[in-house]
Amino acid sequence: MASKSRTTRSKNDSLPLSERRKREVLGLILIVVGFLLCLSILTYSSADDGLARNFSLRDALNPGENRANNALGLVGAYLSNLLVNGFLGYLSLVLPAIGLAWGYALFRDRRYTNLRTVSLLVIAAAFVTATLFGWFSHTLGVELSSFSGAWGDGTAAWMERVFGTIGSITLLAVGAVIVSLLLVDRDIQKSIDRIEEILFEAKESIKDWSVKMRAHRSERRSEFKNKKQERRKEREDILRQTTPAADAKAVAIRPEPIASKGVSAARVYQPEPPLQSLSRQERPRPQQVTRDTQAAPEPEYPAELQIRVVDRVEEERTDRLDRSDDEDAIIRFTMPDLDLLDNADDNALQIDYDELEENKQILLDKLATYNIEIIDINAIVGPTVTLYELTPAPGVKISRITALEDDLAMAMAARGIRMIAPIPGKSAVGVEIPNRHRELVRVRDVIGTAKFDSTDYQLPLVIGKTIEGEIFLKDLVSMPHLLIAGSTGSGKSVGLNTIITGLLYSCPPSSLKFVMIDPKKIELQQYARISDHYIAMPEGSEDPIITDVTQALYTLKSCEKEMEDRYDLLSGAKVRNIKDYNSRYISGKVSGPNARYLPYILVVIDELADLMMTAGKDIEGPIARLAQMARAVGIHLILATQRPSVDVITGLIKANFPARIAYQVATKIDSRTILDQNGAQGLVGNGDLLYQLGSHIIRIQGPFVSMEEIDRLTEFIQDQPGPGPYRLPSIEEDNTITLGSYASGDRDDLFRDAARIIVRSQQGSVSLLQRKLSVGYSRAARIVDQLEDAGIVGPFEGSKARQVLVADEIELDSLFNNRN
Repeated sequence: MASKSRTTRSKNDSLPLSERRKREVLGLILIVVGFLLCLSILTYSSADDGLARNFSLRDALNPGENRANNALGLVGAYLSNLLVNGFLGYLSLVLPAIGLAWGYALFRDRRYTNLRTVSLLVIAAAFVTATLFGWFSHTLGVELSSFSGAWGDGTAAWMERVFGTIGSITLLAVGAVIVSLLLVDRDIQKSIDRIEEILFEAKESIKDWSVKMRAHRSERRSEFKNKKQERRKEREDILRQTTPAADAKAVAIRPEPIASKGVSAARVYQPEPPLQSLSRQERPRPQQVTRDTQAAPEPEYPAELQIRVVDRVEEERTDRLDRSDDEDAIIRFTMPDLDLLDNADDNALQIDYDELEENKQILLDKLATYNIEIIDINAIVGPTVTLYELTPAPGVKISRITALEDDLAMAMAARGIRMIAPIPGKSAVGVEIPNRHRELVRVRDVIGTAKFDSTDYQLPLVIGKTIEGEIFLKDLVSMPHLLIAGSTGSGKSVGLNTIITGLLYSCPPSSLKFVMIDPKKIELQQYARISDHYIAMPEGSEDPIITDVTQALYTLKSCEKEMEDRYDLLSGAKVRNIKDYNSRYISGKVSGPNARYLPYILVVIDELADLMMTAGKDIEGPIARLAQMARAVGIHLILATQRPSVDVITGLIKANFPARIAYQVATKIDSRTILDQNGAQGLVGNGDLLYQLGSHIIRIQGPFVSMEEIDRLTEFIQDQPGPGPYRLPSIEEDNTITLGSYASGDRDDLFRDAARIIVRSQQGSVSLLQRKLSVGYSRAARIVDQLEDAGIVGPFEGSKARQVLVADEIELDSLFNNRN
């Protein structure tokens, strides 16, 4: 969590009260001493130098008539003279300042990241700066002894004698640069590369601007020339109208274009060959003036209506996340770095103005066919689609425009368009049209931004990038659950991996645990590497990623038991949510034998349809109960399915998941099943999604994360020592042996068969017994516990199989005979 990552408490929350009190007293002493030293230095006066040089303990006990100008009297005068004149000048302030920082850290029982290193670097910087001031005083004759002190003057004089003027200033400059780089902790190579990139981008921008200006001037000259020719032709037509032949020719031309799509009068009066005989065109002559007066007030679109491209949001990027290492855990954990993710390709979105102009013309022509007038048009170019904002003329009904959605799609020859009528907060109708060339949004484009780095969300979900180019994040705690659906190949699994990746970058293991259920057995298996850090599973379970339906049901019921236990803890602490409980626990206001820090638990189910088809109501019940009650105790769900039908996304599940993500689906029925409205059937796939929270829907391009990036991230986490999986409580089910009943008479009927299977294979695995004995997960896990109690297998060892303690079946038979 963001607030938790910046200032972390030390591991000494469990220290006895007397030990804490010692720390508080020591911290308070350092704060007082540091404050007094700062005060004495800041009130230093050269008039007190004589008193300070002759100061003794006797003077302190019997000051007599001696009075100092320093705020701390004779003692302050002596100390300030010692530090200002005899040490580093006014730069000696860094010493009490460091004392104040350490005192506050001890008093508040907090530990700042790298406080010891920062303190040493600040002292080194003070020494180098004092020497620089001394060099200026010694070489240039500038009086800066108040800022250099005896140390700066002496060191500068020594360096001048040993290294000379040029050598000493070179060494001091290099030392200052080194200390500055260490203090700010910046990569100098990346800084230089960034400066070069900025200069190159500025050069390219100037070049593009000059090209656009030349094209614009050329276009204006061409328009001026065309208008000049059109006016000349109009004058010639008017002159020809003075003769009967010219009148007949004009009459023959005018009726057809005036009845067409609403083009301008300039295009009406173009000379063409006569279409009909003169005898049939003599009667419309009196209507000529009427038609001209009707065409005059019409707006000259689409030839004159200009499209305005709205500027995109430019997110501030960062090369390093401000995420402190997790020092709350028993074992220190280092948060992953952005270098594990692939850099964004050099494929910044280039606006194709020709494509915008072409689409604008097609839209206006098609609407003009149905006598729909548009008075303004704007375009917002997104990574996947462009949103055209059409402002209809007064009196035009929106229903007339929305009824043409299929006709517009056919005219655009697009894979699918989506219409928003009206756009919320605007008096315009939106038409989303897919771009010919899409922008690839990588996960680093979202995670490597200042918006993600500075977010205060507890569980920030990386959703993607909006049409306006804005990074879109949401807090799962406020959702509080998420439903994801989309057809095969639409980007659903990539989106799920992106969400998990974002959480691994924002939350340390002490604050977040995953329960991963993957019936397809291939989508989430790469996260088995992080079982010792981020995975939660029931007692006795050995598989970090749950693939069996029976095991999934047992795990969901175990999550229900965890929820009930957490509510008991919250009730005892007199709080209403997990955030308040953890705050009271950290401050030492929660006690008891079961009191503990509660991490968030995220239950991820990658294919809900497979579970619903196999278990049905048995699975639906625990999911619905967790969705209804678990948010207050920090348990949240993300359900994903590629089959959004009503028998999978039931009404009971749907009612408890107000936040939903829809990827491309095949039919409008599937779209209405997810979002309660059409729209998802018109998406273009590859991460193109609609996000819904309540009645508000936003179109977003989901970021792409490759399997290689996930492998690098999970291997980085795996290489660090971890405390082991978070254990969910065990439960007792009907028709199974309860835990602890391992006496010979209470053993499972399949105990001996299971023992022989384990000894023959020399592999103490629950899943092996499930396959060989055709039993469920709960029963197989209890048999393994009975085998451990009988001394046949060893204790649980995380994700590894249990050690088999019996060498062969002969030894096993001997063990059975001795027990009998």
